[in-house]
Amino acid sequence: MTAAMILAADIPAERSKRKPTDDVGGTSSIKRLIMVFKQAGIKPIVVVTGYDAEAMEKHCSHMGVIFVRHDDYETGDILGSVKTGLDFLKNKCAKVYVSPVHIPLFTVETLRSMDSVNSPVVIPRYNEKEGHPLLLSESVFNKILQYDGPDGLNGALSYDNAISKFVDVDDVGILADTRDRINVSSLTEQQGLRKMRPDAKIQLAGEKGFFGPGTLLLLNLVRETGSLKQAARQMGISYGKAIKLIALIEEQIGYKVLGSRSGGSGGGGSSGGTKRGLDLMKRYEAFEAECTEFVKNAFDRYFT
Repeated sequence: MTAAMILAADIPAERSKRKPTDDVGGTSSIKRLIMVFKQAGIKPIVVVTGYDAEAMEKHCSHMGVIFVRHDDYETGDILGSVKTGLDFLKNKCAKVYVSPVHIPLFTVETLRSMDSVNSPVVIPRYNEKEGHPLLLSESVFNKILQYDGPDGLNGALSYDNAISKFVDVDDVGILADTRDRINVSSLTEQQGLRKMRPDAKIQLAGEKGFFGPGTLLLLNLVRETGSLKQAARQMGISYGKAIKLIALIEEQIGYKVLGSRSGGSGGGGSSGGTKRGLDLMKRYEAFEAECTEFVKNAFDRYFT
């Protein structure tokens, strides 16, 4: 599995004061990055927040991404943000794209070109200039997490002879920094997010819709953290909303999907999925994958 990590923890640069939630060609930088990763079929997508974290998380809470907070964001150290994201993603993916939030205009084709290259570190290049995102293999995850030397992320990637390969792409978006003055309109056209494509959300329903990609993500995060409250925070939703989502599922299907525990410093929470809840998640995941493939094939027949 290939994941994505969006670095959005830093304080806005003095030269522009542009925020990741500011408009770039009709949508914000952060949403544009999430959209291009989703269009490439990449998941999970992890957003590392820090400065103004609650506003950032609220801005994207409906997009099915996972938020992890980098508490030491004031240092402006990109390596610290990458470590925060990798600490969450390790053992969950074979590769991860890493992109600063202020470079959101590369294309899906660039991502696919990079993914076809087998190397510990893959770096896109346009006219001999290196850009973003980086693609890191799991073989370098621990080296980065353990690195505490000079030169930040660059030092970590050169440490212990991590091997990088460059991929030449016809995509100036890998260099386009939204904190600078750039021709956004031409780059957004090149990015192609407006191009028609199928966008089907597969949802289970009884009297009302009760189970979809968002609830699956919530339950998976509860399994990992052991806490509904923590899972809700990582999705950027309120604890009250998370409780209502679980209650709706259990009301519609007639059985518990989460175990429970009491007490503790967090005031109680969830211990993880019940056996029947885990079975529901497994069946939904397989069903969604089959439906998504069917929709893609049907779209290709009628609209290619």
